[in-house]
Amino acid sequence: MRGSKVGLADLKRLKKDLQEERERAALAPQRAAAAAARPASPPEDDLAAFKRSMKSVTPIRHAQRVEHKPAPEPAPALRRANALGETPNRADAGVSDGGEITHLLSEGGTAFVRGDVAPDTARNLRRGQWRAGAELDLHGLRVEQARHALLSFLDECQEHGIRCVRIVHGKGYNSEGLEPVLKDKARTWLVQKAEVMAFSEAPEREGGAGALLVLLRQSEGPRK
Repeated sequence: MRGSKVGLADLKRLKKDLQEERERAALAPQRAAAAAARPASPPEDDLAAFKRSMKSVTPIRHAQRVEHKPAPEPAPALRRANALGETPNRADAGVSDGGEITHLLSEGGTAFVRGDVAPDTARNLRRGQWRAGAELDLHGLRVEQARHALLSFLDECQEHGIRCVRIVHGKGYNSEGLEPVLKDKARTWLVQKAEVMAFSEAPEREGGAGALLVLLRQSEGPRK
């Protein structure tokens, strides 16, 4: 008897499900017609789609830019030196090749002592009171080259704390007209350098008339 009640309930539920299925099937054509009657959404253009997709993008910060400006033209003197293959030397500033210095020399034109230095300094140089710590040989150089070399040499000796140096300029035997060009020029350049305290013609064993012993002011030590 209990089993008959369960079977009857199942039949009623099945009948109800079939009825609902028939109703849905009957309404399906109406729903399809209504959907077809609704206007379709306009297609999204490319620009709108791009803007929508870019909303979630975080901009990248630009790094600082470095502007490469053209290098300025070198000064005429530098251009001339570069054209000749010469290296400009700051030590040459304020030093000329000319000028009368005979009145500044002593010992028959073979020595020089600056006014604030003991008068016998040149004589003591020749006697060997100071030993030469470096030597520069100017043989075979043109006047311009010799000036660069000598003045740069003095600066370098100052940087390294060298007080006494020997400058070999030659006696002029190989010069045109046998004139000792570099001998006179070297004296002219040395007189114009404030760090030169005195100079004297070297003794014969150290070059005689073809060389000078030069005493430099005491520097404060090697430059950093």
